[in-house]
Amino acid sequence: MLRLPRSILIASLLAALVGCTDGAERRRGYDAESGDLGAFILRMARQYGVRILTTNGLPAIPAKWHFKGGSNEFNLVVEGDYFPPLHTFLSRAVGPSLGSPATNRPGELSGITAYYGTNFGVTVSCGSGKDYDGKQYTGFAIVNYGAVSNGTLSAATYAQLFQKAFSEALKNPLKEYECHDKAVEHGLETLIFPKEVETLFGATNVDHFIWHFTGAAVRNSAAYFAGRYTLTLRVPIAIDHEHCRVRDVLGSAEVQIYEVTKVDFSRSGASGATLKGHWRLNENEWRSLVKNGGNWSAVNVPIVSNAPVKGFDEYANSIRDPIRYRKENFDKPIRESWELLRKLGAKTNTAPNPEKQNR
Repeated sequence: MLRLPRSILIASLLAALVGCTDGAERRRGYDAESGDLGAFILRMARQYGVRILTTNGLPAIPAKWHFKGGSNEFNLVVEGDYFPPLHTFLSRAVGPSLGSPATNRPGELSGITAYYGTNFGVTVSCGSGKDYDGKQYTGFAIVNYGAVSNGTLSAATYAQLFQKAFSEALKNPLKEYECHDKAVEHGLETLIFPKEVETLFGATNVDHFIWHFTGAAVRNSAAYFAGRYTLTLRVPIAIDHEHCRVRDVLGSAEVQIYEVTKVDFSRSGASGATLKGHWRLNENEWRSLVKNGGNWSAVNVPIVSNAPVKGFDEYANSIRDPIRYRKENFDKPIRESWELLRKLGAKTNTAPNPEKQNR
């Protein structure tokens, strides 16, 4: 899959709604829609040639949005920060992001961007950021490189795109994932916080992963407990990318707890949760909780331990499965495709005939 340069992507995602004009001017040329954002994205993705891995068990994402489609490009913008639910949704439906989501460089407007899927010639991307007025927007974009100029690329353009993508494909596409996994394991061995989460909630009930692996990295340890709560401990870290290790802890740990009061299932079987309580613990409060053996009264969090929510396990699995089964569902087919490309590269370094390719 080809990646858009970051400058093009940010413009593609947010240009329609970011700037100094008022809201009506920003949305000119965009149609309005509301309902299940995820279902709408899947419908449009198919039209633009995106390979869908699954539609089972995907959560509904109620929202209002604006969108615009062209012959080879589709753009959608929604007000608010919808990146977390869309990131989870796209990772399952299209394929995990190609590398960790990337944050904007220092000096740029705050934002985060990720690319998804396995298609050659199709870019799927999602990003979230603030405009100059401080409002938060989330954007989604698809670019199909095979639909340019009435559905046919020129021979020169096709060859150029192919050679660029082919050269990138011959590199190990899973190198960053492999480095991520090693850094996660190293952090589990050397940092005390992940071990403490496992001690309180059980090692098999905790998932470890790193956000923004190539940028401002944040290590996460996520657990689900009492049939109605989610807990995530986050700590900012520095990564030694050469050796795929945690080099240093850059700040204090923070813990977030959410209470789920209801789980709904759509007709497709997708689960969505209604959240009620939300608590934050600083590092000292977390240490107090650990010291008291997980006694929540020590940190004044009113946990209900005897009222599990129906469907909570299914909801939790819909979030953790992309993490736990990534190697089988994503890495394996990508590795197999990469090996085929390497064998092809050993035989030829020329692009296929674009006229034959477009028949």
